[in-house]
Amino acid sequence: MKIGVKTNLNRDLNASTAHAFCAKLKSNGLSYKVCDNASDYFDASEVAPTSYVYEWCDVVVSFGGDGTMLDSVRYLRNNQPILGINMGKIGFLTEVDENEIDYAVKCLKDKSYEIETRTLIKISVDGREYHALNEIIVSRQDPCHISSFDIELDGVKADTVRSDGILVSTPTGSTAYSLSCNGPVLSPSVKALIVNAICPHSLHSCPMVIDDNMKIKISTSSPNIRIIVDGIVVKNSEGNGLSVTIEKADKHASFIRFKNENFYNKLRKKLNYWGE
Repeated sequence: MKIGVKTNLNRDLNASTAHAFCAKLKSNGLSYKVCDNASDYFDASEVAPTSYVYEWCDVVVSFGGDGTMLDSVRYLRNNQPILGINMGKIGFLTEVDENEIDYAVKCLKDKSYEIETRTLIKISVDGREYHALNEIIVSRQDPCHISSFDIELDGVKADTVRSDGILVSTPTGSTAYSLSCNGPVLSPSVKALIVNAICPHSLHSCPMVIDDNMKIKISTSSPNIRIIVDGIVVKNSEGNGLSVTIEKADKHASFIRFKNENFYNKLRKKLNYWGE
């Protein structure tokens, strides 16, 4: 097994946890390469460009939080499974905490894990296709101005919404930005998508849960529209108007799971907290 290691140096200071993890991989006879953003903390023989690591490996191990997991999903080309080591605050997508690296290495060596698949959605912008694990957003670049958005589902008009923007979420993303917009929480096994308005100026607007095989068309005549895919702005429109189609992607994301933990139990532990 060839293991690619990606660490978030804002969380994993001096790559200390990733370094300890790699030492355990080495002592267990497992091959690894570390993405070059951490080259200052590893020998040259251990490091390679991120693009090469993602092509070379059989498994990606991500040290950080959910954002680091999203980065790995975004750049992987061969749908390798990802193991998340949580070093953030919530880490809803991750599987183990940083104090469980011995356990993680043992499970990887013994291949004692399951692969969980998650739905991705896609959008085509200027001839390029983008994939999202959490959500795709169509919104104003200047959020203090409300726009009018027409929503069509499989070619049939479903609603016109005045809001800061429209958010299309996967079940995975239902616990992310969509939840902050009062969207419903969906189990990852549910074959559905959420169409949700961001700060609607309306007394009737509410999130829609739709079949994930539907094509969603979002249109607006407003100026200065942007498209955001999992937190990354992929387009700022010039002039008035924009029309885009969002649909389920042909590929999916894969995550390594050791514990087979109940989704709702994990939801309660991760999100039912107070304070910092």
